[in-house]
Amino acid sequence: MTRRLGFSFLYFTPRVLAGHLPWLGRLAHHGYDGAELPVVDATDEELSSMRRVLDAEGLTATAVGFAIEGANPVDPDPAVRRAAVEHIGRLCEKAAVLGADVLAGPLHSAYGPFTELPPTGDEQRWCAEVLHEAGGLAAAAGVTLALEPLNRFECYFLNTAADCSDLVRAIDHPKVLGLLDTHHAHIEEDDLPAAIESMGQALGHVQLSENHRGTPGRGQIDFPAALAALDRIGYEGWLVIEAFSRQDPAFGSALRIWRSLDDGPEDVLRAGARLVGRP
Repeated sequence: MTRRLGFSFLYFTPRVLAGHLPWLGRLAHHGYDGAELPVVDATDEELSSMRRVLDAEGLTATAVGFAIEGANPVDPDPAVRRAAVEHIGRLCEKAAVLGADVLAGPLHSAYGPFTELPPTGDEQRWCAEVLHEAGGLAAAAGVTLALEPLNRFECYFLNTAADCSDLVRAIDHPKVLGLLDTHHAHIEEDDLPAAIESMGQALGHVQLSENHRGTPGRGQIDFPAALAALDRIGYEGWLVIEAFSRQDPAFGSALRIWRSLDDGPEDVLRAGARLVGRP
């Protein structure tokens, strides 16, 4: 089964500038099909520059974004939830400039804030309503939303594959699916392959990330077992290698990356390609 292989540019930065663009050529060199590019803060000019280099290198893209506090799908204020629909719509438009077919990330709730309580029924209902409407905007942009459960230390609202599948069913829109990130699943799931199989057709995107978020294949994640589970459910979407670093020191600190986790970008690119059997 052939799947497209991507590499998350969050390894380098949360905002892709001209100095990062040569790395797209290195993706092509290592056999990747595309890049997962952050779009929340990207300007029109930056998006156009990324698209030109993608096209020149024969690559395609996915986009990564997140909900923010002033546009939070689970906020009690209807005006904030309305802003959430509009925010996700803008992210979809940015993804479309890149030619991306997926907008992935924690779009279900603002990244950062905690209520210090488990998610409520109201929050789940509000989120489903917001994301159903946002699904229409995604469809208009030619994009599928892929909702990412995060571990309990980063998010209170959506942590597990089972809860993600339930949310996707509640949203009930063909352009809104779930995402499984092996790093978060390693923390939250009892059995990674079983979690993958439980998602079935609700799974629309996969990020392959180590338990320590460093070089893939050098940690505790059983990637062969995860890939075999994806085969069993007939998953045909993207596989995106996601590693983090201190290439951007401020972003590394925000993600609590305090030490070197790899031997440099080329090492991570090679390891990610090997993980899925690319030459």
